[in-house]
Amino acid sequence: MDRLERLNALLGLVAQTNAFQRERIGEVRLAELDELSRLPLTHKEDLLADQAAQPPFGTNLTFPIERYTHVHQTSGTTGATLRVLDTPEDWAWWELCLAQVLRAAGIGTGDRVMLAYSFGPYVHFWATYAGVRAVGAMVVPLGGMDSVQRLETMREYRATALACTPSYALHLANVAERHGLCDAIESLERVVCAGEPGASIPAVRERIEAGLGAHCFDHAGNSESGAFARPCDAAGGLHLAEDEFICELVDPHTGEAVPCGGEGELVVTALGRVGFPVIRYATGDIVDHLAEPCPAGHPGRWLPRGILGRTDDMVVIRGMNVFPSAIEQILRESPGVGEFRITFYADPRAMDEIKVEVELAQPVEARAIQARLRQRLGLRVRIVPVKPGILPTQLGKARRVEDLRPRPTEREPVGG
Repeated sequence: MDRLERLNALLGLVAQTNAFQRERIGEVRLAELDELSRLPLTHKEDLLADQAAQPPFGTNLTFPIERYTHVHQTSGTTGATLRVLDTPEDWAWWELCLAQVLRAAGIGTGDRVMLAYSFGPYVHFWATYAGVRAVGAMVVPLGGMDSVQRLETMREYRATALACTPSYALHLANVAERHGLCDAIESLERVVCAGEPGASIPAVRERIEAGLGAHCFDHAGNSESGAFARPCDAAGGLHLAEDEFICELVDPHTGEAVPCGGEGELVVTALGRVGFPVIRYATGDIVDHLAEPCPAGHPGRWLPRGILGRTDDMVVIRGMNVFPSAIEQILRESPGVGEFRITFYADPRAMDEIKVEVELAQPVEARAIQARLRQRLGLRVRIVPVKPGILPTQLGKARRVEDLRPRPTEREPVGG
């Protein structure tokens, strides 16, 4: 069955039995994939509103509740928590998608994969656990351990691969160095990151590879739609998993299609997610793509720069779009940079400003970092050096950004 047939089968089923989707899209059959753009976008807020109106699981359910065997939830870092349900068939599809991610990173039989995630209702740990099993590797959960215990376990098991967030990979490298546990990572060959755009940021990826002595891979997905992008082991970046997803690139403000070479928000339709379907789901991830394939000719459109940032992270400062990931790239180019915190605020003249508190081994580096930020962002950024250990350590999904600016309706007019 090709993608159009799978898509029409999904649309036909949900129109019959899924109250949420039936109200949004009605009965529709597409003659070609390009016609999908006629259907409305789905945002996380739509799913949250549905669950608020019909708690706890809402009406985006294609089957009776008895068919569902897995429930996970989003982290809530950008708002309320969303509950996402899977049938056994949908969970098998999740396992398939994660197995393809791991195979793309070169992980398979004989590998010993450490999962440095805490247990909880968050899908990525459980899906990665299932994916490791599917590729025939040994899975070693490290939940419930501190970082030293995790390193000691990695040494004992002679770990060959590690799955974690980019922030935690950087932290683990620092802990290994501070505690004389560098031998614990000597057998490590691959690090597979998710949860943040970090591993798509060249300077972050280079720091991880230098600190852990292993090749770093990124991949992308979310609880709502699944793992929609796999690493490219030959040329870097990501490939869209277009065998399992219909992927579009749209202007986040207008919803119009973005041509090849442009930047836009990634919109996905998961073909294998039937029980809790997402049709034209706006992921919030900003990407760009090229018309040509990657140098190795891998399938799936190539995103050479991976995930550039998120729509909910982007801020407008004096008319300029600013992604925290762009600031992080510049910061990480300095070897002495530790933790940092970005604050967006308005000064007394109602001008929007950026302050970056950053742990620096050499405080004199602050001036050079400030100059690079000014040159490459086109904005003045205030750098505040702090001593190492002052800022909170980020281990999971990092929270390094504060926006203290008044909302537009709260702002005083300039000079008022």
